[in-house]
Amino acid sequence: MHGVAGGIKVKPVSGDPSGILAARSIVLRGGARGGGAEGAEFEVSAAQRSGGCAVFALKGIEAAESARELVGSLVFVRRDELPPPGENEYFVADLVGCEVVALDGNPIGRVAGVVHGPAHDWLEIRRAGGGEALLPVVSEFVREVDVAGRRIVAAPPKGWLDAG
Repeated sequence: MHGVAGGIKVKPVSGDPSGILAARSIVLRGGARGGGAEGAEFEVSAAQRSGGCAVFALKGIEAAESARELVGSLVFVRRDELPPPGENEYFVADLVGCEVVALDGNPIGRVAGVVHGPAHDWLEIRRAGGGEALLPVVSEFVREVDVAGRRIVAAPPKGWLDAG
């Protein structure tokens, strides 16, 4: 997040800002005025797209100096203000805690988090036998995601299941 002319410029994790432009409020955590771990909530007075980013005008943040104090904050949008995910899209929060199984149904572990990468995301999996491993979120390895059933079917690369 960057402070620009009294507004804040936000680069969404998804790479597409269109979903967050409808937000009526945002919560900022971190940064000089981001409210720490609890976060500080701001009402959005205007929002527009700027390339791959969203620029928000926030009530109470009128000057560039005030916006600069928010640089480095993490930006959170309420789920009910987001459009539903499209086909083969998921909210990160929905993946965390999902059971991960191999194609044959044998347990691999549980999703502990999602790591965002430049080419694709990675599932951080707490393995059933102990330890953690990263699995690329690409169709070759992640074959099925059932958010409602809290289950992901994976075909990890050769040797991945043996690494440890």
